[in-house]
Amino acid sequence: MKLQSIAIQEFKQFTGRLVIDDLQPGLNLFVGPNEAGKSTIAEAVRAVFLERYKASHLKDLLPWGRASGQPSVEVSFDLDGAACRLSKQFVTRQRCELKIGQAVFGEDEAEDKLAALLGFSRAARGPLKAENAGVPGLLWVQQGGTQDMRDSTGHAAQYLRDALSQLSGSRESAGEDALIAAVQRELRQLLTARTQKSTGPLAQAESALAALIVERDELNRQREQFEENIARLATQQEAFDDTERKRPWELHAQKAALAQQRADAAAELERSVEGLAQALEVNEAQLALSVQQEQAAVDLESAVARERQQLDAARANLAAADTEHAQAASRVTQFEQAFADANRALELANAAVSAADLRSQIGLYRAELERLEAAIGAASEANEALLDAARGAASLEIDETKLKRLASLDAELTVLRARTEAAMTRIEYRLNGAITVGDAAISGEGVLRLDEEKSIGLGELGELRVIPGVSDLSARLSELASLDAQHARLLQMLGVTSLGEGELRHEQWKALVAQQKSHAKVRDAHAPQGIDALRAALASAAARWQSANERLASLPDVSAALPLDEARRSADIARDALESARKMLDEAVGKRSTGMATTESLALQVQRKDAQLNDAAFCRNRAQWQAKLVEQRVQVEALTKQREGRARELEAARLDDPAAEATRYRASAELAREEQRERKMRITQLRSQLETVGASGLGERLAALDAQVEQATRRQDELSLRAGALSLLDEVLVDERDAALAQLRAPLTERLGHYLKRIFPQSTIALGDDLSPATLDRHGRADTLDALSFGTREQLGILTRLAYADLLKASGRPTLLMLDDAAVHTDAARRDAIKRALIDAATRHQILVFTCHPELWDDLGVRQRAIDDIKAAA
Repeated sequence: MKLQSIAIQEFKQFTGRLVIDDLQPGLNLFVGPNEAGKSTIAEAVRAVFLERYKASHLKDLLPWGRASGQPSVEVSFDLDGAACRLSKQFVTRQRCELKIGQAVFGEDEAEDKLAALLGFSRAARGPLKAENAGVPGLLWVQQGGTQDMRDSTGHAAQYLRDALSQLSGSRESAGEDALIAAVQRELRQLLTARTQKSTGPLAQAESALAALIVERDELNRQREQFEENIARLATQQEAFDDTERKRPWELHAQKAALAQQRADAAAELERSVEGLAQALEVNEAQLALSVQQEQAAVDLESAVARERQQLDAARANLAAADTEHAQAASRVTQFEQAFADANRALELANAAVSAADLRSQIGLYRAELERLEAAIGAASEANEALLDAARGAASLEIDETKLKRLASLDAELTVLRARTEAAMTRIEYRLNGAITVGDAAISGEGVLRLDEEKSIGLGELGELRVIPGVSDLSARLSELASLDAQHARLLQMLGVTSLGEGELRHEQWKALVAQQKSHAKVRDAHAPQGIDALRAALASAAARWQSANERLASLPDVSAALPLDEARRSADIARDALESARKMLDEAVGKRSTGMATTESLALQVQRKDAQLNDAAFCRNRAQWQAKLVEQRVQVEALTKQREGRARELEAARLDDPAAEATRYRASAELAREEQRERKMRITQLRSQLETVGASGLGERLAALDAQVEQATRRQDELSLRAGALSLLDEVLVDERDAALAQLRAPLTERLGHYLKRIFPQSTIALGDDLSPATLDRHGRADTLDALSFGTREQLGILTRLAYADLLKASGRPTLLMLDDAAVHTDAARRDAIKRALIDAATRHQILVFTCHPELWDDLGVRQRAIDDIKAAA
């Protein structure tokens, strides 16, 4: 199917009539910005082919901003060589007409015919649903829907299968699917589809059997428990009687009392050890204080002796520092005088260099003055010549445009005069007498040119009437007169008598203008910034020359000056020597100050510590703590021996931990009593349970349950056998159908591979039962469509639709592809591959591509049709 033209009127944003004609049989590219109307055109094509013309839900097709209107769409197309036309009007005055060749179909008949031809189904009522869209829903991609393939392919699956059956010659019967569906319905009543778990009657039978088995197991457990309880009752009664005879808790209580007595004695011994430890701690502290005081006195005596030695050394260092300071001060004075002499010599050397520079500058300034004076003279002369040429050019200037017009008129007049003279009647005469031409008498020889009707009198012979043979001579004469008048006015306006005089004057004017330019170049060469700038520069140069002379005169006599480099070296040497001497002086000053501070500090410290050692109170206190030291040492040794003896006794008493022994025996006695009480309670409970179970008829209940379990097992086995048979039948039928489907898919798989290799080389695509793409296998890894990126799914959506169109075309079905803003999420390399695929497919199908990115599609080799241009043409 090939669209020839599309006419849209009062349809959404198109309030008027929009006509798109000259559609190409292959690729058609429509471009425009967002909201230009691309998607509206695609929607109009879908509406005219797919929507029911009488549908009440299509009020959104009304033109924007208008509550009333008559949306209509008309398309002309070619179908298998037959010219077809389809027109529909929606909302108001609904109508539908389909013309195929000479056959005309109207209303519902036309829509049924369209559905049969294009491969879709009509909705019973309401808007067109996705499941009704069929082949157009698959091939006509709406904006943003390129990547959605599964639903659209599923809705077109039956049409694709019919086409594949026709191509492959396979037999795929709808009856086989019906039989499989029936078997699977029966199987699903017993087993679930995905997990094959039991359901329905089978699950109920299994549940009932499991419940009976649980109940039977519980009764068996109760019977075993009954027998165990009888044995336990005998054992518990024997243990209770034996314990009552032995009464072990009384023996544990006696042991606990003895252990408590030992624990009390150990506690008293521990308190005694703690008292001795506290007394020893106090005495040791007093002894440590006395030792510390005596050691402080000894340390003070040692410090005084050590600091006296340090004081003697500091005084010797101070004397040496005084000598070094005096020598450094003398050297600084000597080097300061040498540095001053070197600086004066350097200043004289710098003055000599300045004098040489000034003499050189004076020579340069004198040369500059001479150059500027010469340039001013030459520039002034050129400027005068320029002014003379300008005055001459002003007097000769002529309007070049009017002169060109005069030349054009002169040429036209020349041609027109020649044509007019050629058109006049020309009479050459040689007369012996006289004749009259009009009112004038003519005689002798000559030539007459007659531009109008004239009478020639021949005397007695009569007269001749001469009528020019050219019919438009009067018009030419009128045109000649008009041009003559224009020519005269131009001569007057230009102030010349002829064209030659005007051209001569113009040439003279051009020569003077050229002279102006030449003189201006000469003037600008000498005075690029003007003569006044030269005069200012001359004044500036004169001032600088005078200033340099004055500065030279102010300099001192430099005849005895040293060379500048030698003077600088001498000054640097003197400065370095002075800096070195000053550093040595600073170091000597620092040493002297440090020595004085150290000596004074040490003298004060020795004096203070001597006074402390010789103090009378300090001497008395020292004698007292020296006397106490012996007494305190003896007392500490006695307390230490006593505490160690008591500690050994305490350790022996604690060896078996009598307190823990007492606690253990008391706990053992209580546990023995509690265990006997619990044993008595268990005996009572066991007797009660045995009496209850013995009266419940446990054996009869267990026999009845065994019979029920056997019956339920037979029911489960029957249902399991039925489920297995149905499952086996389902596998056989599905395998047969899959084999038929594999043969059916072969043409489609071949076309998919043809397009797929353009973007995904060395890859394959697997199809589902509904012939939609299921997985993409690349380099041994299979990815489902949902696992792929949005852009990859979009690219697969375009390529698979081209493959579907190929197989529909091969089976004789009409095809038309519409892509609204497809390949938006595609990089440049893959977009080029998609373009090549579209160009390939366009040799077999008509493709309408709508895009808002014309720069990305300008290399398809087809004309881009701008929506704005189409609307403007309408």
